[in-house]
Amino acid sequence: MAWSANAYADKIGGSNLPRSTPPLKERIAENDGASTAILVSSGIGVTNNAGPTLEEKPSAFVERRLGYAHVATTPAGRLDLGISLSDQRYKDFSEADEWSGRAAASLTRDWGGQQTILAFTAASARDVEERLTETSFALQHAWTSANVAPYLKADMALLDYGDVGDKLPPFGNQDDRDRISSRAEAGLRLTLTEHVELQVGAGLDTKRYLARHDDFGLRRDSVSVYPAVGLAYTGEVGTLRAVYMPFRRNYREPLFRDAWSQGYALEGHITLSEHVRAFAISRRGFEETDFLIASSAYEAAAVAGLALTLKSGTFTLSASETQREYDGLNMIGLVRDDRKFEFALDGEMPLFDNISLTGRVSYMDYQSSFARIRTDELAASLGLTYLATQ
Repeated sequence: MAWSANAYADKIGGSNLPRSTPPLKERIAENDGASTAILVSSGIGVTNNAGPTLEEKPSAFVERRLGYAHVATTPAGRLDLGISLSDQRYKDFSEADEWSGRAAASLTRDWGGQQTILAFTAASARDVEERLTETSFALQHAWTSANVAPYLKADMALLDYGDVGDKLPPFGNQDDRDRISSRAEAGLRLTLTEHVELQVGAGLDTKRYLARHDDFGLRRDSVSVYPAVGLAYTGEVGTLRAVYMPFRRNYREPLFRDAWSQGYALEGHITLSEHVRAFAISRRGFEETDFLIASSAYEAAAVAGLALTLKSGTFTLSASETQREYDGLNMIGLVRDDRKFEFALDGEMPLFDNISLTGRVSYMDYQSSFARIRTDELAASLGLTYLATQ
């Protein structure tokens, strides 16, 4: 149940749109026999809202990215390594400068009709809204040779938030957001036909905050239980995957309401022609939120787009609509919901064997019922990307 990883309605600057460039592991897969990929890119752009923030400061910006991926076969299994660094600097609003770094390693072992995956990730990022360092471990094990195949999954992540400068406490103090998030799930995958697979399971999700009480004196630890049922179809012209997951959150703090809620994810891909592919995603899940009140949020997002592949390059048109509703405290009659619309056009045109011209035009509109705030961002950028696989 990983759809909540890209839930950013609460963060003005976050995006639910697909990545503007394919992951390096996909680049390796496209080049038969390749085991290593290196990417270096740089670009310049302009926006009417650096950050973006509610201050809406226009600025030119420079963006840079470095990526490295390597796949190796070892006696213990297939080893995947990945490193990425990126930053974005604004000429007229340096407080909104962004930086992120990520290192990941995973080991996949297929043995005796079974598959085991062990993964480790360390990441750190900062922007005008947030400073976050995350370390996570994940373990998956599944039986793959039978029509009825059990599976087990477990993961744990430590989220360490840094203080946001130039803000009055408690809003500038982020220490009370530090937490350990963990999840465990077990279930069965059943092969119904050559193209259809059914999945049933159940799991437990916990949020354990390192500070016993936050700056408002509240305890936000929670335990959630959920059943899950999923269906996957894989055909020649497309794929369709669906998961339904009702869940019940139980809080330590009596001011929060224990309740059942609905979670789901639906994703489809279809090949319309030799050069055109369409995709659509719809999902709903819960997230932690720490803005103003210690509460939880339930977010629904819908994403759709077209990918066009031509001799002159690749172009992707995508749009998303996101809505987030918040649980209130029993003693506070506060209602809040956020909405965000995003649109982007990405293009990549080869210039030489390893060098491409890249461009992006994007628009974002964000509004919240809390204080009736609203902001938007229009941005355009142009750059060069060097990619080498071997």
